[in-house]
Amino acid sequence: MIVSWITPSPFVDVDLPIINELQKEVKIYWQIVIGAELSDDMKGYIESHLAKTDNLTYEYVKIPYRPYDIRTFFAYVRILKKAKEATPDLYYTSMNTAPFVPWFYRLYLPIKKVVAACHNVSTPKGANRERYNRIFTDLYLRTFKNIQVFSESQRDVLYEKFPSKNVLLAPLAIKDYGEPTVSARVFDNKNIVFLFFGIISPYKRVDLLIDAAQNLYDRGYRNFKVKIAGNCKNWDLYASHIKYPELFELRIERIPNDEVANLFASSDYFVMPYQDIAQSGAITVAYRYNLPILVSDLHQFMPFGENEKTGFFFESQNVVDLEEKMRLMIDGGHNLHSKLKNGLSKFVEERYSTIAIANKYKVFFEELIK
Repeated sequence: MIVSWITPSPFVDVDLPIINELQKEVKIYWQIVIGAELSDDMKGYIESHLAKTDNLTYEYVKIPYRPYDIRTFFAYVRILKKAKEATPDLYYTSMNTAPFVPWFYRLYLPIKKVVAACHNVSTPKGANRERYNRIFTDLYLRTFKNIQVFSESQRDVLYEKFPSKNVLLAPLAIKDYGEPTVSARVFDNKNIVFLFFGIISPYKRVDLLIDAAQNLYDRGYRNFKVKIAGNCKNWDLYASHIKYPELFELRIERIPNDEVANLFASSDYFVMPYQDIAQSGAITVAYRYNLPILVSDLHQFMPFGENEKTGFFFESQNVVDLEEKMRLMIDGGHNLHSKLKNGLSKFVEERYSTIAIANKYKVFFEELIK
């Protein structure tokens, strides 16, 4: 089997572990599409994690132009022509919100042999470029017959819109940023660390986390802090919520890949106070570094944990309930933390093996070829 694979740079960490596993049995020609210059951070991440065999050929493809620049359209055409020149049995792509790309797929590739990954069938409310993403995701989904989704909730949304699609449901693989270079953190009841990590967008409700933490501080809790790490276009909106700067450790910037492992290794709990979500890659990073989770009780999150076994769920958009669950984690101390880590480790082992996930791709691909 030969697969021609196209990955935009934001999804490299999603596809890379699957390609690593599949290339043991499948020949893959992989095009990694980057928006401008290839950063040392991105290249270092790929080169250090990618197992190179005779079954894998890959290259970086630069598109340094604006989305509607005519040169961008020609660049897309070159990508699809290269994909076809590999004479594959089928094609895989996650390039779903690039303007008008679905029309080029129709022109250059056999649509029945294309597997189109869609990370957000439903665009979260408050997402960056929300209206734009809704329009082009809809066009993308209408174009293809074979769609991959990454969660049960997104599969259900897809079937409501397009009941005749042929669907591959395979969860996100664990995101691995390598081994930490700092010493393993020893849990300290006097200094408990809650972590938020990822791009900071309105629908992720970092403001709730800030307010809940400060409410606990007002109640006299001094044995914890909150790390907030990630890029944000409008941090001033969140900074205005902060009354106690000493309570927070802030890194409002894109975190380099080679620093992510240490960030998680120096924290105790991972917090996702979202009000909406399709699925999240960040939660699989918490899985990799065995950080118990504190997440809102959105139905999309329910398959990603077990309440009071792998972490805690709180009522979405309810700052009082978020505060209460943080209090329980603080008061639970070492015994609770140890219990949740053990529960999470078992949960991940049973449900998120990369080998098992990659096998779902392989079986789906084989059925398409038949």
